[in-house]
Amino acid sequence: MSSLPVVNHAPTTERKDSTANWIVDSKPQDDHVEDIKNVAVDNINDSEAAPYVDHTIIIDEAENKRLKRMIDRRILPLLCLAYFAQAMDKGATSPISIMGWLEDVGAKDQDYALSSTVLWIGLVAGNPVASQLIRRFPVAKVLAASMLVWTGLAFALVFSLSVPPILANRAILGLFEASFNPCLVTIMVQWYLSSEQALISAVWHSFTSLSTCLQSVMGYGFYHVRHNAAGGLKSWQYLLLTAACISAVATITVFLLLPDSPTRARWANEELKTKFVERVRSNNQGIKQKVWKSEQAWETAKDPQVYALFALTFCQTLVIGGVGKFASLLINRAFGFDVATSQLLKIPVSVVGVCAYFLMAYLQQKTEQTFFVMIGFTLLNMVGTIVIVCVPPGNKTRVGLMIAFLCMQFFGACNTATSVVLSRNIAGQTKKSIAYATTFMAWGAGNAVSPQLFWNTWAPRYINTLYIHLGLYATYILLALATRTMLIRRNAKKQAARELRGEDELHANLHAFEDLTDIQNPDYKYSI
Repeated sequence: MSSLPVVNHAPTTERKDSTANWIVDSKPQDDHVEDIKNVAVDNINDSEAAPYVDHTIIIDEAENKRLKRMIDRRILPLLCLAYFAQAMDKGATSPISIMGWLEDVGAKDQDYALSSTVLWIGLVAGNPVASQLIRRFPVAKVLAASMLVWTGLAFALVFSLSVPPILANRAILGLFEASFNPCLVTIMVQWYLSSEQALISAVWHSFTSLSTCLQSVMGYGFYHVRHNAAGGLKSWQYLLLTAACISAVATITVFLLLPDSPTRARWANEELKTKFVERVRSNNQGIKQKVWKSEQAWETAKDPQVYALFALTFCQTLVIGGVGKFASLLINRAFGFDVATSQLLKIPVSVVGVCAYFLMAYLQQKTEQTFFVMIGFTLLNMVGTIVIVCVPPGNKTRVGLMIAFLCMQFFGACNTATSVVLSRNIAGQTKKSIAYATTFMAWGAGNAVSPQLFWNTWAPRYINTLYIHLGLYATYILLALATRTMLIRRNAKKQAARELRGEDELHANLHAFEDLTDIQNPDYKYSI
């Protein structure tokens, strides 16, 4: 227990605040705290949170907002910066694909698609190791170390002038980027309430689209830089060099400023650390536990929810990975826009992507129906795909085709929804480490395979690829409906058990720091 119990005086009118840890009734504050103190609490198994746990704390709405503002100022910008740098490094080959890079390095046939595939193969291979490193070591340091390595690789790519070193570079890049998404999801769960995670996830995911926007502007600008035959850098090398410099700045910033957990924030005093820990009690996921629990590993292997998340993620990335990789080529060669215009048209693509992320978060919070929103976004992509398949390119149709392509950017926002479902619905530190690794391996595997659906012989319109995408959309919808039904049944079973035991709200969330899984914890509620 913490030696610094902190109690905020709450109003005496009867209410239930959804952002507070406890119900505040008409009793005097001191009597209410005494009631809570008399409630039995089991052993705290969360090694990171243990010194700061105080279940008698009441965090009222005003205090909760103050704490969140503090987190938003100090933590969220660092997550966004890290994600932006990673997206710049990983996506840099898309704009340079129409800037002479393919010709300069001697890429032929499926070489361009393979440059993406090997990156994601590296990510799949590195994910199990990365997830266990995150479980055992300080998460911010794991992230910063990975960023340092891929910054070096980004500089090396500038001077890679043949296919073999490029493929090796991208494979190693994927290996070290394997830690990236699990790190950010882990940090988000440590700091934010479940009800806040949809918007927070949308914010840092949106920096993928913002990086694409900046790359488009850079591509347009550097495309007009004429190569000096005496040995100066080529236009695409300037773009890659700029992206590498951005990554270097981001690495230093994250290493110096991002804390490993709420209890290790150098800018927070002991009272604040206790409040940060107690604020996320209702997540029922704890902060960090380094001990491996075999029973949780066995539960993960048997849990159909983990396999459902794997299938949803794999199915989605089979589409969005290829669409993102081949966006410049589609706009340039399939729709008929020139190179400079194609670079600029990536800007509205990025803007729509950002809007899709925030619209997804808004609808999730407004409707509390994550899976139905995911299905709605999938249907938008299906409409855009059908238009591109059915309408032949030409001067009169290319604007319409571009609008249809913009509709195809909504499916990417389902990635944030899947991340939120993962962060909200999996508990137990060992189980989370395995489930995160499994889901992000699916993310890597889907992105690895997706460029291979764009066969060079199907260029420039890739009609056969788009037919495959339509089948994947239908499969995704069926998977989303099946997963939602399963989670509804689990919630109903837990609610029935609570009613049978006759437990009241006073007993809620008392198991939050016992390192229980979502199945073991009787208080756990699944997000749908």
